Amino acid sequence: MNLKLIKYAEWTVAILLSAAVLFLLMVRATNAGALWRDEAATLQLAQMPTLGDVAANFQHEAFPLPFPLLVRSYIALFGATDASLRWFGFVIGVAMVAVAWFNSRAIKDRGPLLLLTLFGLNATFLMWGTSLRGYGLGCVLLLLTLGFTVKALSEPTITNAIAATLAAIASVQIMINAVPLIAAIAASAFLVFILQRRFRPAIIVGICAALCALSFLPYLKSYLGADWSVVLKFPATFFSFWDKFRLALEEQGLVAALFWYAGVPLIILGAIWRWWTLRRGESSVETDLLLFLLSVGALSIFAYYAFLKTLSYATRSWYYLPLLCVLAGVIDLISGILARVQGIRIVRLLFAISALLFLPFTLWTNAHQRLTNIDIVAHKLETEASPNDLIVLNPWHFAPSFSRYYHGPTPWITVPTMSEHRIHRYDLMKSKTTELDPLDDVRAAIRQTLQSYHRVWVVGGALPPHENMPRLGPAPNPYFGWAGYMNFWSMELGSFLATHASGGNVVLEPAAGTNENENVPLLVAEGWRD
Repeated sequence: MNLKLIKYAEWTVAILLSAAVLFLLMVRATNAGALWRDEAATLQLAQMPTLGDVAANFQHEAFPLPFPLLVRSYIALFGATDASLRWFGFVIGVAMVAVAWFNSRAIKDRGPLLLLTLFGLNATFLMWGTSLRGYGLGCVLLLLTLGFTVKALSEPTITNAIAATLAAIASVQIMINAVPLIAAIAASAFLVFILQRRFRPAIIVGICAALCALSFLPYLKSYLGADWSVVLKFPATFFSFWDKFRLALEEQGLVAALFWYAGVPLIILGAIWRWWTLRRGESSVETDLLLFLLSVGALSIFAYYAFLKTLSYATRSWYYLPLLCVLAGVIDLISGILARVQGIRIVRLLFAISALLFLPFTLWTNAHQRLTNIDIVAHKLETEASPNDLIVLNPWHFAPSFSRYYHGPTPWITVPTMSEHRIHRYDLMKSKTTELDPLDDVRAAIRQTLQSYHRVWVVGGALPPHENMPRLGPAPNPYFGWAGYMNFWSMELGSFLATHASGGNVVLEPAAGTNENENVPLLVAEGWRD
């Protein structure tokens, strides 16, 4: 095949992939709907009255202080409407595409064919990378760090070293999940320079990594002092992480994930083969970059696993976005280097063309999926609930989104009751788990409302009563530890309503086309029986 024709095809496909990603980002921005609870909590943290309030509470919302401050600045300029905040996600997506092109040009490739295929056209990125959370921007900065480090290895100048360091610092300032991945990138660069016996650049890498680590120190006290995180911890195993990682790849379907399953191993094997054949000759930029990128890929997996194991949370698909972006960035850069072999170049081009013809259509449903129906539920309650009724949110973590969208006169409480509704206060939840009867005030409020011939509206429903419902007692439970309390409270609520409410029905079912993470029913109960 004519080389000039291949170059033209690569350029064309890369542009079309970029256009497809940008189009889907636009569709997403106009169809994602209201903010779900994690986004609402991020926004309401940023909107707290003073900067001191934000600084005192940022550790409750997973991202270091600069991210809520960035959101605070954004809403000061563009407003806090849902539409405005959805375009914030669009801008992050555009930045990702721009950085993908920058990285590709750093190795003199024609375009970011595989990064746009594997990450840009991935449903996890489209849905969660563009949400009002730090994951999207953190991923952009991780990719930028990777690109500047590649430039620093190819052209070891002070300018490139400073640029890579600033990008690395920015990434850990936005997203704590970036820490293990930045460590993997720094360790890989250090390894390459040590093997080359270039000790001065290796020392510079160590200094840059130390500066990045020092920049994160101000947040360590807040994170390490968060003893309430114990209520989020679950038994973490390799297989539990793998299941969630697989879901992050298969969000849009198994067939789409096959692009990862087929493409990544082939590229890795090709890179190992190419490095092995070149390593006997004189050291070259190509062999150094291949070694660096292979090392980043391997160390990123191990470092991120160690990070998640230490965190020991029940992970969701968006937890794996940072790892996905680094792996996709590595694969794209490796493929650009391997594309100097014409056979590999043609196969890569055909792979990208196949993705362009297939993946955008698999993302259509995801691009239109709403992240919550809480705004619909809130509107229904504003219309039908009377001031003397009672609204009960079960569980309590729906409070951030509900507090944003509900503006009616009916009083509302959470299960269990909380003194803060704007953000997720797991420290308050932990305190509730240690009480002998944490739902006593919830039952009293429901009893008073029903006995007064008014209605109780339950947002989120309740679990049906269980014949052998456990009695967990104050935490930590000898068998369950700190886990299981929200399910137990929901069963307790369901049992209380089934016993004492004389009537009830489902007012709203979960909405079609809404993500399952916050797609809640609305129930109403009325009448009292002893």
